[in-house]
Amino acid sequence: MHHALQIQEILLNIFGYSRDPSITSTNLPALARTCRAFKEPALDVLWKELHNPSPLAQCLPEASHYSQTTPHGKRYSFSKPLTQIEWGILRSYTRRIRSLYNYGDGLNWESVSTFLNPPTTEPLFPNLRSLSAARLTEVKIKHLLHMPFPSLISLDLFAIKPKDLHSLQGSLESFFKFSPNISKLRILLSQPDMMFSKFFSTYICRWRNLRTVDCSNIALDVDAFSHLSRMPAFTRFHCPPNATLPPADSPLFFSNLHHLNLRSEFLDPISQLLSRIRVPAITDVTAYVEKCPSKHAFSSLASIQTSAIGHTLQNLRFDEGLGIIMQDRRDVMYVLGFEDLQPCKVFSNLRRIYLDLGWDVNLSDGEMLTLVSTWPHLEHLFINEECGWNTPGGITPNGLLRLLQTCPSLSEIGLAIDTRSYTEFRESPASLGLTLPSTFTIDVLDSFIEEESIPAIAAFLAGIAPRSDFSFRAYKCWRFTTNRKDHEARWYDAYRRANVLLSERC
Repeated sequence: MHHALQIQEILLNIFGYSRDPSITSTNLPALARTCRAFKEPALDVLWKELHNPSPLAQCLPEASHYSQTTPHGKRYSFSKPLTQIEWGILRSYTRRIRSLYNYGDGLNWESVSTFLNPPTTEPLFPNLRSLSAARLTEVKIKHLLHMPFPSLISLDLFAIKPKDLHSLQGSLESFFKFSPNISKLRILLSQPDMMFSKFFSTYICRWRNLRTVDCSNIALDVDAFSHLSRMPAFTRFHCPPNATLPPADSPLFFSNLHHLNLRSEFLDPISQLLSRIRVPAITDVTAYVEKCPSKHAFSSLASIQTSAIGHTLQNLRFDEGLGIIMQDRRDVMYVLGFEDLQPCKVFSNLRRIYLDLGWDVNLSDGEMLTLVSTWPHLEHLFINEECGWNTPGGITPNGLLRLLQTCPSLSEIGLAIDTRSYTEFRESPASLGLTLPSTFTIDVLDSFIEEESIPAIAAFLAGIAPRSDFSFRAYKCWRFTTNRKDHEARWYDAYRRANVLLSERC
């Protein structure tokens, strides 16, 4: 055997490729049985991640466990108390586990609770670094959060029901003693709870090494915000804006925060929070709201901090979600225009922009080109992907060609296309020096198209497509459009014809 294959770090790197889902799962067990040099690194890679604890039962002698078929798949159980030898077998595998997902799934809960009382005081999972669990009941919460995980840095608990919050609160008090080094924390409740929010705001201040916090339906108070702003490595924050904000004349500085995700029923609380914090290193901002914002509310959000983060922001997303789309039409229908997006022109390093306001959209060729000319590195551009533009107009095919020329890295685009009077493909991409990325997606949203425009649009699509399998979407938005089925059928007819032209070209 070559001496390089006796170095564990090299073997771990090589065997790591065998975890690829496309590679048969028998590779690693076979490698572990090949020779002594391969056994330990192969087992380390094989047991590094578990999607549930059931393999721990399957590794024991057949007399120690049995399985039952349930609507959710096989569920394993221990058939008797574990012997000292069987505990030793378990430990030989649990020490290798670094990530455990869906804790409590795949293994009968009475069997899982056995892990709480091993025969020695040593932790059963001494090297576990990431743990996640969902829909935990009161009993399961008490069990899970009273187990020692000395190496744990990532905790993910979600879909916690209101009736189990008291148990969660008490168990978290002791959990801090067992796992004091958490850096990634995600706790999501099935519905907001004010009392738990107060507890959690105090509790979160105990951890000193937080890098990521996701509590998108737990409202933190100003003390918790202040604590997180002092974390030197704090880079990712998902939270709802809270009425308790820092004073306007004393904003909080999150010096290394890169990702900020805010969710609220209305837009105003998000704007107020953004006006009270400073995020000089921010690269990603996402805002979700449940109710359609007014013109004034959106303009207030768009103008906040734009000059301070103009050179750092790379990804901007504003999304109402599907709730607003299914609501009755409002008395006042706002229209997204060029003046609404002007504040975004300062984001010179923008890579992705995704806006879905629930408004109609009115943007011309010249206005879109003016906007994207300030975003030369743009890779993804979507405006009202879910809601559509609700207009017979949009950007013209020739305007789209120039937009793609302005942003050569653009690989995904979702805009309404104005095909009115477009019956001839006059300008070729080659004449513009247009070279798109090898993978390209175009979504024409709720664009109108008439029968006479189909051949020209097919030639246009074939002209801009970098390869014959480029992705195309139309009418995936939720808003009702007059003659929707007719326009959708025409667009996909144009797409099929474009693929025929591409095949002939090849």
